[in-house]
Amino acid sequence: MKNVLIAAVLCLSHFALGKEPATQADLEALVAHAAFEELLERAEDVPVAARKDEWRAAVTRAATASVSQRPTKEPFSRAARADALGERYRFLAEQPAFTSARDEAVVAGAALCLEEAEYAPCWKDLARLESTLSPAGSLTLGRLMRKNGFVPARVAPLFCKAVDKKDAPACREVDLQDVVLAGLDLPVDEDGARAARLVAFAQCWSVMQPRVKASLVGASSYRLRNSCKVMRERKALTELQADLCTDEGL
Repeated sequence: MKNVLIAAVLCLSHFALGKEPATQADLEALVAHAAFEELLERAEDVPVAARKDEWRAAVTRAATASVSQRPTKEPFSRAARADALGERYRFLAEQPAFTSARDEAVVAGAALCLEEAEYAPCWKDLARLESTLSPAGSLTLGRLMRKNGFVPARVAPLFCKAVDKKDAPACREVDLQDVVLAGLDLPVDEDGARAARLVAFAQCWSVMQPRVKASLVGASSYRLRNSCKVMRERKALTELQADLCTDEGL
């Protein structure tokens, strides 16, 4: 009964505005004609009680297309469009196709930042957006930044977010491992070092253990400070490595 009353009120409000409520069939017709922007404008004309899974699927498809196909004038205009749609249709945050499109929009914006002569403001915008990337988006952005010469201290936190579970496939990427090992050469209280420790000794330990152990030969004092304690706890130090750590007071 409650749903019927809601639908009736909405229908009356539409008629009062001289506007007929839309139906799911209307939305499907718009999808068939790839009229995605029009669909996003009409989707909320469907009465609340009639917004079923099919309605959410149509909106998701339209929103994903809107973000993916939107002409790019500013580096993060597509990402801004995604965020506006996400605010309007909150369920989009749980839709993999849409979140993937948003990730791609942010990474594409970062690539455009690299083409700008004065890109400091551009990267300031990115700093706000990158914290909202999915693990897959973080990995893609980390790869892009690594390819363009960004230091490990900047990239390690992105790769850390990319390995959101133990032994994630990204753990096997040589580029990620190189960044993590370089991150162990940072002062222990820096974000890059914290990220490197989490990846090396928690999320990717089973994969990275041989490289981490080998890297302690001739290691810097920073690397020893980042590694000795946890490796001693794991009983992963050789006798020589244990002596090196002891010599450093670790």
